[in-house]
Amino acid sequence: MSQHSIESGYTSEEECSFNNLEIIAADTKRFAKSFSIEEEIIKSANGIVYSGFDLSTGEAVIVKQIPKTSVSEYIVMDGRQIPSEIYFQFKAAEACEAVVQPIDFFERKSSFVIIMEKMENVTDLFEFNRQHGALSEEAALFIFKQVVEAVQEMASVGISHRDIKDENILIDPETLQVFIIDFGCASKISERSTPRGTPDYWAPEIFANGVSSTEAADCWALGALLYIMLTGSWRVENGQVCRNFIGENHLSEDLKTLFDRIFHKNPAFRLDISTLCKLF
Repeated sequence: MSQHSIESGYTSEEECSFNNLEIIAADTKRFAKSFSIEEEIIKSANGIVYSGFDLSTGEAVIVKQIPKTSVSEYIVMDGRQIPSEIYFQFKAAEACEAVVQPIDFFERKSSFVIIMEKMENVTDLFEFNRQHGALSEEAALFIFKQVVEAVQEMASVGISHRDIKDENILIDPETLQVFIIDFGCASKISERSTPRGTPDYWAPEIFANGVSSTEAADCWALGALLYIMLTGSWRVENGQVCRNFIGENHLSEDLKTLFDRIFHKNPAFRLDISTLCKLF
């Protein structure tokens, strides 16, 4: 992975050009010499993901194109103004091995491009759960422990992913090793943060007050992830989780108590990340 100097804080367009033609021209040449794009994998509102190859090594890579029109925040890295998504993925990957490694980034006239390693023999956790249904406690907790540790490692460098869910976690079906993807909603850790990510995974205080601490919100989303793996269900109405108590019948009393603590309506009494890490 190329090494990048990361500077703290946001920048104005006066400090770093939004559309620097010289940089764009250089990046275009550098990209053409370094990588090839093969085919589109998925298209969403915040970007298009392609498969590709590193021309110097022949290794497969993932290429994500991020339209400038979808970028809401920029941060300076290597003296350049780039989308916060790219910044946070590079910084998170330095602290956490479970983050899919970014390789390089490029600016184009109307978009930015980030190159990432391609993980072999993986699927996303959403598809894995769909295929397998409710998992055993042993398997679910093995997966969950990895994700909790990854969230804590990112927090140690001041990053909150802000969109922890099964679709943003890749898993090797054979080893159950997991990898975190998609930093489009990531932010710095904050005690009063406005909503980001997927509403179905928002903590209740976000619906009630419009703000939440990033840690409390992350703990709630982690609980949702574990709940889905263990019960195969997740339903939210009017900002409140509707627990599937029939689906919980096969769970141990310790896990039921754990969900009571994770899903506490008052974030002050909700489990925190460090406590979750110590439990497993």
